[in-house]
Amino acid sequence: MRFPERSDLEKLVRMYTTLSQESMRFLRPYKFSKNEVRDMLERVDFKNVYSIVAEWEGEIVAEARLIRHSDKTAEVGIIVHDRFKNQGIGQRLLKEMIEMARKESIEKLIAFVNEKNSAAIHVFKKHGFEVEKRFSAERYIMGRDENALKLSLTLKEEK
Repeated sequence: MRFPERSDLEKLVRMYTTLSQESMRFLRPYKFSKNEVRDMLERVDFKNVYSIVAEWEGEIVAEARLIRHSDKTAEVGIIVHDRFKNQGIGQRLLKEMIEMARKESIEKLIAFVNEKNSAAIHVFKKHGFEVEKRFSAERYIMGRDENALKLSLTLKEEK
């Protein structure tokens, strides 16, 4: 796992644009475009938007992002390509994001997850996240007729 580089654009485009319909179902109703992935990469500034990627045989297979909402709150999101799910990559990325948040003195992490994405919910809960709020389908931010959960984790200083 490492920080992404500008030269990773094509690798990131391949990962995002080849996600299955099932994976996209949990994200949003339309596919990623090359321009959108480029814009996402350009937003990584390691002040407000942090990113780490996982590689396998020279290809990026997962990305985790930490997006500051304020000095003390940030949102975390993780995408693992279909071919690499259920191998612990998401858990490792989440651990890294939690540690990064602690180093940045973030006190609360939040994540928005499709209510039917049991694998993601399991990973977040395994790392201490709890359901904070449930959004009904008509208010669901990702444009699906399915409900969403806002999960949160309060970070405590390790002694």
